[in-house]
Amino acid sequence: MEHEHPSVNYYAMMHGLYLGLALILNLLIFYIAGNPFSDISGLLTYFILVAGIGYAMRTFAKLNTEEGLPYSRALGLGTLIALFGSSIFAFFTFILYKYIEPGMIDKMLVVMEEKLLAQGYNDDMVEKMLGAQKGFMSPAIMSFAQIFSVTLMGFLFSLILAIFFKKEPENPFYEVDKEEEEYE
Repeated sequence: MEHEHPSVNYYAMMHGLYLGLALILNLLIFYIAGNPFSDISGLLTYFILVAGIGYAMRTFAKLNTEEGLPYSRALGLGTLIALFGSSIFAFFTFILYKYIEPGMIDKMLVVMEEKLLAQGYNDDMVEKMLGAQKGFMSPAIMSFAQIFSVTLMGFLFSLILAIFFKKEPENPFYEVDKEEEEYE
């Protein structure tokens, strides 16, 4: 009896779940600490993305030694993991901004204002910039933007990580053998 390996989609969903939970935990830790918009939190988000996608690629390549992990499959796997993880994270963010802490968007605007003033922008310019941002600051729009941005970052990190985790198949005729089994 041949050992069946999980499909790429199933594997991406499982590791996307883990990635989403890790991103939620990161946000919760900084939220409870009282600094949810910390630069350190943003850096940890990138680290979690790279570590989660890299770990998933490495273990998938080890599990599927016969069929390998070509660059294109590794890139797709990393992007799917980021998509599933960002969807879970965005759902939690929507709940947080809409129901748990509705004033968090206002706090985010205050932090943005402080950063812009610290960069040397004058008050009129800061008011114009924040006025333009307020139209896009609803929990639903922010959640959708989070799905897009985290998936894009996951894609960019996967472009690089796939170079290191790609693995040629042990059986170079794996696809041909697989097709022959289907016809029998």
